[in-house]
Amino acid sequence: MPLTQMLHSLSHFAAGLVPSARPTRSLEIALADEADAFARAALGRWATEDGAIVIELRPDGRYNKAKQTIAAWHHGRYEVDRSQLYFESDSGHVAKGEMRRGVLSIGEMQFRRARISPELSIQP
Repeated sequence: MPLTQMLHSLSHFAAGLVPSARPTRSLEIALADEADAFARAALGRWATEDGAIVIELRPDGRYNKAKQTIAAWHHGRYEVDRSQLYFESDSGHVAKGEMRRGVLSIGEMQFRRARISPELSIQP
């Protein structure tokens, strides 16, 4: 028996001994769960250190932004891509944010988890 035929037969035999590859479905589910974890971590109310700006990230992909000094509300939508957040206001302005170690950075502003403040209750 030539060497190439013997190696070919041996490879078929070894292929039968090795368990088949993992199904890709479980990996897809794990990735979806991981993405959901990032989105869940972003949900809630965020405020600047001085409390002048409050942002509420809602589960439906919408956000509300309030400033203490101005009686105006800004609304828009946001998307989470791992630690990156992309914002688009209803008026067309866009911004990119990043969440690291419990701090949400949007441009030069730093936001931390906020407690509910009665003077800035977010309107639905």
